[in-house]
Amino acid sequence: MTRVRLLALLLATLAISTDAQTPRVHATRDQLRLDGRLDEAAWARADSIDDFRQSDRAEGEPASERTVVRFLSARDGLWVGVHAYDREPSRILHAQLRRDTEMGTDDAIQVLLSPLQDKRTAFWFAVNANGAMTDGEVLNFENDNINWDAVWDARAAITADGWVAEIFIPWQSLRYRATTTAWDVNIARVIRRKNEEVLWKAWRRTEGIKFLEKVGVVEGFADLPPRATVELRPYASATGNGSTRVYEADGSFSTSAAAGLKGAFGIDAKLAPSRGLTLDLTTNADFAQADVDRQIINFSRFPLFLPERRPFFTEGAGIFDFGRTQETQLFYSRRIGLSRDGEPIPLLAGARLSGRIGAHQVGIIAARTGGDQPITAAVVRVRRDLLGRGYVGAMFTGSDARDEETTTATGLDINLPFIVRGQNLVFIAGTAWTHDRTGGAPNYSRFVVDFPNDFADIVSRVERVEAGFNPAVGFVRSDGIVRYGGSFRIKPRPNIPYVRQFEFNLLNYQYVQRIDGGLDNAAFEMTPFGVRFDSGDEFEFNLQRSGDAPLTAFEVFEGTTIAPGSYWYDRWEVQYNGSSRRPVRLEASASFGEFYHGGGEDYNIGVEGRWQPHLLWSLEFGYTDGRFPTSRFIARTTTARVDYALTPHLNTTLFAQWNNEANRGAINARLRWTRTPGSDLYVVLNSAWPTGLEGRSIPWARPSRGGVVLKYVQYLRY
Repeated sequence: MTRVRLLALLLATLAISTDAQTPRVHATRDQLRLDGRLDEAAWARADSIDDFRQSDRAEGEPASERTVVRFLSARDGLWVGVHAYDREPSRILHAQLRRDTEMGTDDAIQVLLSPLQDKRTAFWFAVNANGAMTDGEVLNFENDNINWDAVWDARAAITADGWVAEIFIPWQSLRYRATTTAWDVNIARVIRRKNEEVLWKAWRRTEGIKFLEKVGVVEGFADLPPRATVELRPYASATGNGSTRVYEADGSFSTSAAAGLKGAFGIDAKLAPSRGLTLDLTTNADFAQADVDRQIINFSRFPLFLPERRPFFTEGAGIFDFGRTQETQLFYSRRIGLSRDGEPIPLLAGARLSGRIGAHQVGIIAARTGGDQPITAAVVRVRRDLLGRGYVGAMFTGSDARDEETTTATGLDINLPFIVRGQNLVFIAGTAWTHDRTGGAPNYSRFVVDFPNDFADIVSRVERVEAGFNPAVGFVRSDGIVRYGGSFRIKPRPNIPYVRQFEFNLLNYQYVQRIDGGLDNAAFEMTPFGVRFDSGDEFEFNLQRSGDAPLTAFEVFEGTTIAPGSYWYDRWEVQYNGSSRRPVRLEASASFGEFYHGGGEDYNIGVEGRWQPHLLWSLEFGYTDGRFPTSRFIARTTTARVDYALTPHLNTTLFAQWNNEANRGAINARLRWTRTPGSDLYVVLNSAWPTGLEGRSIPWARPSRGGVVLKYVQYLRY
């Protein structure tokens, strides 16, 4: 009988010990202040998370500096308190102040939340020692969408023993079930001067903070309020445009549009049909505050792929991925509301439904554009959970334009990630068809095997794109081809002073042949030597062999045309990327060798600097010298950017760019003041000037186009 009692006592003790290892969010009714102090009594009563281990530099070793994180559940939202201890607080790096900026230069803390615990969806919130905020949506364990934006706030300050951050996330910004009291959570911290990354869970190099199968659990999320019925963001804007001028080479010009002033208003709404679904609506959408596209000189015969920057399309964009990015995509949101040269087309109305229904992830977009060629577009995406983190999915896209054929596309895909002896192994397959009035149904299919791990990153893929496959709201680089690609990358970590990791790419290849036979294009690259140092500096040497077989002539640059034929050429390249922890950072690359039937050199250099915590600046230069038997061209590009922030809620950006292909210089200047989370005032200035006029200087007083936008967005919640 005594043995039975001892056994029961032992089991009870073990159970209590196990429960004690699971931290709980502390429910409080205290009135909390967002000031970055953590001096309210509720913080002292909350469970703490302080067991952090290194992912990089020394995998599995305890963190070199202590980190303590606590969670509070209050009436208005989730509060996260962070005390990042540091024995040398004067060496904490804290350059960034701008919202949604890269944190690569700074010490930072990142909190990942997955309230649905589905191992597929999660969102993360990051803050540095200045209180600068950025957030993102997890797409998979390798990728995330940093354009996802939530309404939240944070404060931070450097202290005598490190730095402290206080994060507040309203319940309305999160999706959770009414009956679930446990959330999946993970936390990462970067100590930039040491290039050290530490995590609470999933600290192995094959995992990371986005590896949802190994996240931790925080208990105690009980009696949470339902989501708000509706969130509104009405906006009002005033735009003053100067005259639009069309310049001739001799400097003369004609006016194609007179100067004018116009006002606009619209509204974005966010509704919650259920705790797991969000319905976004927009009318008379305005994206004046979005980043402008970079000017790029295209030396190839293929179309350029430009990233999406408009908030309505970037939020929740991960669910709509189908196909290989920048190669063949069933949905490319820039086909809605933007012309092929990037000029805006009025987006009269749009609706987006996204979220989860049971074991299904769903995404639906419907949009109507105006202008001379109004279009109605629709996208439907469904994913069904399969095995651990996998899914099987289906997608439909369609577009109906005035006086044009209605075009639709349908597709099926499957994604199966596995963990084999601690290593990642992913299988991906998909197939799709486009349909129009001709009755044809050209097909696109692909199959991928991926082994993405720290020591070895190996991938092999094959894609087949039949002639005529062209989804109206998709992106297709080329059709009528079969594309073989992959890489075999080895990245050992030697025990050598000052060296963090070597990189040897035995072969990175892409070979594209036409379905009816013959080469279309090819690219092979080897990295016989690459190294990443403890300092964060990186160096790489590459050997490249390229092939191309254009069927028609095309111009690589003004005055230089590539005739139809078959071309093979070899080049070699060196790259250097300086450590992001340096106050002044250098990136440089140089490429030499053949180019089609000629040759030449390509140089790129970028310099970034910071005066923490207010000023960031960067300069980039590109120079390409192409020499051919009957012609020669020199292509130049220049960009400059300055970010000045007074606080995390008041910042300015000036971005200038020029290249001698378009012979156009342009500036984009923006001021953003966040009055309260979700409510913003924007002032945007755009202007462009012609360059390269015959014997004339730049007409600064008469830009080819220019304008000023004043826009205010108010956030309301009911």
